[in-house]
Parts: sequence; C-alpha cells; structure tokens
Amino acid sequence: MLPGNPFLKGFSQTPNGTIFDSARVEQLRKGPLGDLADVDAASALARLSWDELLEYGTEQKNLRLDNAEIAVALRALRAVLGRLRIVFDPPFRDQVGFHQYWKSRGMSDAGGWAKRRAYLAGLFEPVLARLETIEDLQTGQQADRDGTAVQITEVTRRRLIDGLDAVRKKIMDELAEAGAPVGLPDLFWWGTLDEVAFLDRLYDLDRMPSLDPRYATARLDLIQHCINNDDFPADWIYRDERFGIGAHDGRLLRFLVETLHPVVRPEQVEVRHLHAFYNSVLAHDGYELVQVDQISGAPIFASRRIGGGVSGTMKNIIFAADGPKPEIVLGDAVNNDIRIVRNADNCLVYDRPLNPEGLTWADLLSWWRARQSLSTEVSDLDAGRDLCNRLWRSLASKPEQVLFRAYAQAYLLREDTSRCPALIPQVYLHYDPQTRRQRGGKDSMLGRGRMDFLLLLPHSTRVVLEVDGQQHYADGMEAGAAASPHLYSKMAAEDRALRLKGYEVYRFGGHELTRNEAAVTAMLQNFFEALLAKHPFMAP
Repeated sequence: MLPGNPFLKGFSQTPNGTIFDSARVEQLRKGPLGDLADVDAASALARLSWDELLEYGTEQKNLRLDNAEIAVALRALRAVLGRLRIVFDPPFRDQVGFHQYWKSRGMSDAGGWAKRRAYLAGLFEPVLARLETIEDLQTGQQADRDGTAVQITEVTRRRLIDGLDAVRKKIMDELAEAGAPVGLPDLFWWGTLDEVAFLDRLYDLDRMPSLDPRYATARLDLIQHCINNDDFPADWIYRDERFGIGAHDGRLLRFLVETLHPVVRPEQVEVRHLHAFYNSVLAHDGYELVQVDQISGAPIFASRRIGGGVSGTMKNIIFAADGPKPEIVLGDAVNNDIRIVRNADNCLVYDRPLNPEGLTWADLLSWWRARQSLSTEVSDLDAGRDLCNRLWRSLASKPEQVLFRAYAQAYLLREDTSRCPALIPQVYLHYDPQTRRQRGGKDSMLGRGRMDFLLLLPHSTRVVLEVDGQQHYADGMEAGAAASPHLYSKMAAEDRALRLKGYEVYRFGGHELTRNEAAVTAMLQNFFEALLAKHPFMAP
C-alpha cells in the first residue's frame, strides 16, 4: 500500500506509480471498514480528494485519479462524512464538474490558481478540523485550544514507558511455563512494523514538517533517523511534539490502541499482557482500553472513560407496543429466554446479537426486512419508511411524535445514513406481568415500565430520552392541576437508578416540544447533533 493513504496501491508499471483502490472506497461508501475507523478513513479520503482536485486545478501533471475515480472518492467521502454527521456537499461531483464550477465563479482569470487553491482550502479544512474534533471526543477528552491535555498526567505517561520491562518478564515467564522457546520480546511500540509504517496508520507524514533541515517532510526525516541510521531512542515518539503523544490525551490513547492492533502486533500473548498493563496504568487517570471488535479472531480495542456504559449483555429488546400489553413467560428459565404467549402482534422484539458499535439503523432495517419478508427490490429508503410508520404507531403523544419525526428526517430517512444509531421507541425496561388495573391502581414495585426512547451506542452506552407530559409532575390532566411532589420525587428516583446502572437520561418537557415548529425542530437538531458528537457512532 502506498505510504500515507489507505486507498492507493503502489504499482510501478503504471504511469503515475499508483492504482486507486476503487473497490475499497466503494465498500467504505456502503459502511465502515473492518480495519479502518470511519474518522480515519474520512480523513484519508478528504486529503486524497483535496490533493487531486488541487493538482487538477493547477498543473495536472501528477494526477493519480481520473475523472471517474475522483467521482467515486467524492461520493464515498460524502457518505462516510454523513455517518459522522459532518456536512459535505460540494457543488460538483467530479473533475469536470469542478472545472465548470471554477469557470462559472470567475476562478479562470488572472490569479485563478490562487483562487482555486483558496476555494479548496475553504472546502476541506473545516472538514478535517471537524474530524480531529471527533477524534478527541471519541476518547471522552476535548483538548484545550493549544492542543494540550488536561486529564492524563505526566506520571502516567512515564509509567507507560518505564513499565515495559516488567511486562516483558511476565511474557517470558508465561512462555517458559508453556514450554515455548524463550526469548525476551522487544515490545517496541511499532510491533512487527517499523516506526514509519506504524505512524503511517495514524498520521499523514507527508504533510508533517521535518525536524531535520535536510529533509522536507516528517516521512523523509523518520526514514533517515529510524530506518537508515537508526539513531533515535525507542521512546522518542513520546517527546516529539509533532505527534502530540506526550501532551494530548486523545492522541496518546489512540496511539496505545494502535499498538495492540493485530496488524501491528499479531502475537496474542503480547497483546494480552500489554492490554492489562495499559489498563493498570491508565486506570489512575480514569481511562481504559476495551475490546470493541475483532479481525480473524484477534481483538480490536478502543479507549473510553472508566465507568462508561452499561454492564451486561443485551439479549432482546421489546419495543413499540401499539396495543394491549404483551404477556411474557420464561421459555427457558436457566438461559432467561423469554416467550410472548399473548398479544405478540402488538409489539416488536429485536433478538439479534448487538454489535460492538451498538444498534444501527442498518441493523434494525436488516432485521425488519427479514421479519416482513421484504424483497431485495425494496430500497433501504422505502424499507425505512415502512419501519418508521410502524414505530410511529406506538407513540402515545404529540410531543413524542415531534421528537421522533425530527430524528427520522435528520438521520433515518436519508440516503447514506443507515449506519447512524437507531432511535427505538417505547422500550420495556422492567416487565411486571400485572397491569395497573390488576394491581388495584398501584405502581409496580419494579418502577418505570417503559422508556420513551432508547439509543444503543458504542461501548455499551445506552441513552434514554424521556418526554414528560403533565402526568409526570401533576395530579390530574386538567388545566391548572396542582404540582405533585410525589410524582416528581418518583421520577427523580427512577432516573437515579438508571444512571447508577450506567444509562444516560435526557428529559424533554412535553410543553417545549409543542411550541413554534421551526424553533422546536432547530432545538432538536442541535440536541441530536451535540449528543451524537459526544458519542461518535463509528467503528473505532
């Protein structure tokens, strides 16, 4: 693979020395790649597209992509940025369209090159800045304006360097006990790669400066000092300000995660001991590395704040009831397998395994297609409308409908957004076999029966959205009904219980969702954008 970009392959027999991996880019357009996080893929594709359009708009001597290939690249870039909730919609779709656009905007006259350069910078720089922000938010840590971290201490960083000798000894002892040939592992951070190949996975070395005045880029600098001369100490990366490992939480955590990647470190005994060591050190500052996926049986890790997410494994979701309460029994009490014996047609049950990235709209659509036996000729958009109509029927109030409609229009019923989180209405949290009437009007001892809306996000994060009508805080539904401290206290207690289990709870007053439609829509869009930025929905 050509250094610096995962979508180009080097072949010397081609005129420009590269081949565009259009199949891989098309795969990215349809969904996240197994070995590359969306945020990294988007960054690489944005830089490639920027470089190619810049070259096309200037000299056109070193183009690596033709008109059809840049169209594929831009289409995939729009899709992956859409999954990341980043707006990117340039007024052209390929090189020819870019040429027509700059001619129509007066960028062909004197000084046209500079104008085209400035235009492309204005198009791509905000996208790359937003991607870097998402990278920070993935770790739960926003950097200060000067790029410094505020959470992981210098003591922790030093321990990560100094503690490797003890890890090496543990690995050697385990291998000796197993009767394997014993050799002290190097445990270099670059694993089975070299420093340059490793850093290529995280940075664009061709755009980074050299610290050696003899060379123009970080790549040439590192090739000379890490490969040709090998005169850098093993821990130089922690002190090199270009990479920010020593002063930026997000970059340090991402760096540590990459050292455990199966491409970098295929020996699982090393991965196991390093993972345990990292977590023992990071725990003092409130972070941990957790498995979120796997490749060929080898784990893929991501970082998160300790205590984030809900413990336990989801087995099924009972939701969107639009009729009488379902009657549930235990079909297998040992395995806690449930069976709905009455009113099953009134509710939906999602019982597929939950992916590490949570429950996406694509997952729910796939399940819905199978449940409804929808033909492959039915588009995802039409299948999505059908599913939304079914979910809509379970909504009990106008405010709930307003919230669901805003989310569906912004994220669900659009092309290339099927990887966004599914918004699930009317989800059973507790199940009491008796109805309120059967209990003589008394509350269930289990507390809140259903959640208004649920989002299942990466790292076992579960977000509850509640829409509070008057019945949540007043005695009676008539206008001017007296406020009820009892109802409010009960609601607060149930929220506390949910939060202690690891759920995040956000409440909307029904009144605020029945104001001016445009204002409500804008408010909800801002809320969802902020929520999903806090919990980036991508494969790490």
